[in-house]
Amino acid sequence: MVTEARIELDSYTDSASVIRVRIRTIVMRILTFVPFAAALASALPAQWTLMAPISSPSARRAGAAAFDASQNRMLFVGGIQPSPSTILGQTWSWNGSLWTQLAPTGGTVARWGHGMVRNTNNNRLIVFGGRSPTLSAFANDTQEWTGTAWQTIATANAPSARHQYGFAFDSVRGCAVLFGGRTSTQTLADTWEYDGANWTQRAPATTPPARQEMAMVYDASLGMVVMFGGFDGTSTVFGDTWVYDGNDWAVVNPAVAPSARYRMAAVYDSVRQRTVLFGGYSGTAILTDTHEFIGDDWRPVSTSVTVPTASTETYHGYDPVRRKFVLFGGFGGTFSSQVWEYTGANTGYFSTFGTACPTVLGEPLLTSNIPRINQPWTVMVNNVPTTCEIVLFAFGLSNTTWGGGALPFDLAPLGLGGCNLLVAPDLINVQLATGGMAMNTFTFPNNTALLNQRMYTQGILLDLLPAGDWTLLASTKGGRALIGQ
Repeated sequence: MVTEARIELDSYTDSASVIRVRIRTIVMRILTFVPFAAALASALPAQWTLMAPISSPSARRAGAAAFDASQNRMLFVGGIQPSPSTILGQTWSWNGSLWTQLAPTGGTVARWGHGMVRNTNNNRLIVFGGRSPTLSAFANDTQEWTGTAWQTIATANAPSARHQYGFAFDSVRGCAVLFGGRTSTQTLADTWEYDGANWTQRAPATTPPARQEMAMVYDASLGMVVMFGGFDGTSTVFGDTWVYDGNDWAVVNPAVAPSARYRMAAVYDSVRQRTVLFGGYSGTAILTDTHEFIGDDWRPVSTSVTVPTASTETYHGYDPVRRKFVLFGGFGGTFSSQVWEYTGANTGYFSTFGTACPTVLGEPLLTSNIPRINQPWTVMVNNVPTTCEIVLFAFGLSNTTWGGGALPFDLAPLGLGGCNLLVAPDLINVQLATGGMAMNTFTFPNNTALLNQRMYTQGILLDLLPAGDWTLLASTKGGRALIGQ
């Protein structure tokens, strides 16, 4: 008869700072999570909606947008308007229904091809360089929006003058990250960070190829900057995905990815905890598709039939209060003055992260269906050798901390040197391994407060010895789940 047990792991540090772990087995109980304060959202499919404000800014492209938390509004700065081409220094706000042109103290320097991000620590918006103060000139100044004014920050160091670079704000490390872009003579591949006072050039061991006009955002659910695509300035259009953790860049090899492109729009949806990408230019065609990045893979999104047609060089950002991906202006054959908003669906996801510890058969594989409220969630470990009788399924609410310590946690004290516990073992379920696999299933309550909540899981393979002792054999990658509808 197949039996189940629950294992609790207690950890502590002794005076010698040696982490000890003890394991005890008790009878399994039904898994119950305390409901979290989660944002409720509709079960409607993903859709783009054309807004109909009474009046709008003129048609324009190649400016920048970001959320201004001081007033709960989107801010739009700079850009180019056509006929004749004119560089803009305007600052506009959008509250979801009305446009307002602002008259900030000190004014703004006209620019285009720049980026703008929000410092989530002090709610200031940061702008760097771009083409300024004329259509053809290049700048490397740093500007910050205080809530009412643009302020020039005098920094001791700064990246070289450029435009069309990647720009994102790392909310954990408290710095803006800049990559690449185009100077007057070349496309770059340098990495810089701005801490609110000064710029520092980083020297990561691995660096993506030089590029411009890529998509780049900080994905808080991953704790990393995500970069996709771009153009090398001569002939190559990229379709690669990279992540940056503050120390190094690493390429991601998703099974599914958007086609190669540049000049697209991308934001981090902080409510649904994923990066969303829209449109761009393939080098021969303007694109209008939508994709979402879940950590190890991209997912194409089926949206409403009507989508923005001006999908390159747009102003774009995410409004976390109204939970909207906001897109304005851009180019799609002609300059646009339309404002569109994207509402994503409450779809859950499952992805893997970290490194597995293999057996003689290779890597044990962690898979899962999509977790949903009021539905069974099944997590499986495959490619299990016959020497493994039991798989421990760890479930937790974090993949960064556990018991006051940091993750990953080295499993060497349990006899599995070189392997790591990647998730907090708030609950461990024990399942027998048969036929090269083990499976754990439970059902989430029918509670909408669980929507968009994250969970983590990992499989640890265990061999029972004749004397009643045991040894750990291997571990899977970590699993990262978001509960959907």
